[in-house]
Amino acid sequence: MASETPQRSPAPRRRPPIPPRAPWTVGRVLKRTALALIAVVLTATLIGSAFFKPVFAGGFHVEPRFPIGPWLADLPSHAWWVVLFSLFSASMAPLRAWRWGFVLPRPRPLYADRYHAVAIGLLANNAIPGKLGEAVRSMSLTRFSERHGRPLPFAVSLGTVLVCKLADVIALLTLVSLSPSGPFFGSNVGLRGSVFGVLFVLPVLLVLLFGTARFAPRIADWLQARGRSPKLENTLRELAVGVAASGSPKHLLLCFLATLVAIGSVACGYTTAMYGVGMRPGLTAGIVVLAAVTLGQSPPGVPAGLGVYYLACTWSARLLGATAEQAATLAVLTHLTTVITHMTVGGISLAVRKVRLRDFLPRRRRRAHDELPEGERLPA
Repeated sequence: MASETPQRSPAPRRRPPIPPRAPWTVGRVLKRTALALIAVVLTATLIGSAFFKPVFAGGFHVEPRFPIGPWLADLPSHAWWVVLFSLFSASMAPLRAWRWGFVLPRPRPLYADRYHAVAIGLLANNAIPGKLGEAVRSMSLTRFSERHGRPLPFAVSLGTVLVCKLADVIALLTLVSLSPSGPFFGSNVGLRGSVFGVLFVLPVLLVLLFGTARFAPRIADWLQARGRSPKLENTLRELAVGVAASGSPKHLLLCFLATLVAIGSVACGYTTAMYGVGMRPGLTAGIVVLAAVTLGQSPPGVPAGLGVYYLACTWSARLLGATAEQAATLAVLTHLTTVITHMTVGGISLAVRKVRLRDFLPRRRRRAHDELPEGERLPA
């Protein structure tokens, strides 16, 4: 009988070195400062467009669109519809968590994990510049799934979020196109250019999304065969899995129907708000304003997302018949209510799940963070 050769235990994997942080040079500080100033000026200009208008007759100057003093004094009278709007706004987290389950790979993460991830993402959208809430949402679900022994890679989670975002765009365009207050069945021809612009971008998004599912694995195979960029290779494979996880026509249909419900709920909040400020736009007019503010703020990294909200909200409201005063009231109160509601919902989820700031650091950065002296670590 031949003697068996003892098997050696595999050598432990060596951790890759942690890349050093880029030094804060004078040029880098000046660049960041310039970008921050541009964002602040652009945001202030866009917000100011709700209250002031440029006048070129007799030399350039700006003048108020309406008396500011009486407008401020009248704001407390809108409290009744602000409460209703906050309920519709808060419904975004549970409804989007329900919708998300249709496109996630099996076994699906628990509903509670999906809900808290969406809520934390909503908080991040309002607390972090650049509208990076969707990335935080994906990262949160990855962290929560690890706690329950159901690891879900970040790129897979992000791929399903991209499918959900595409469903949002399609659902918004569908509801706006069918709305009696929209550009095709109503008299708001000013909206048609924007709708056609989104319709032009939509095929590009579809090609990119399904191209990711089809070609990302091939690119990953090419990288693997040449021994290049193993981290990028793994990310491409996981992203393709996330996009392809909802490839079933049944799942895509259910996701789309759930998206209609989720968007319809928030649109009802905007319709309530428009009636609250004194408009009479029609029962489906809320979807027009919601589409304007959502599509305007959709691209991540927009440096003036807050200003875009005010511009899109007041512009669409005036197209629907609002006075300048009514449009400004709608923009200010819906924005403040949305921010307070989403940060409250997200803050509760942070407390319930005991999420720490370092949980959102990349793995290698978290390891470096844990090796720092106690006084230099992020607070729990």
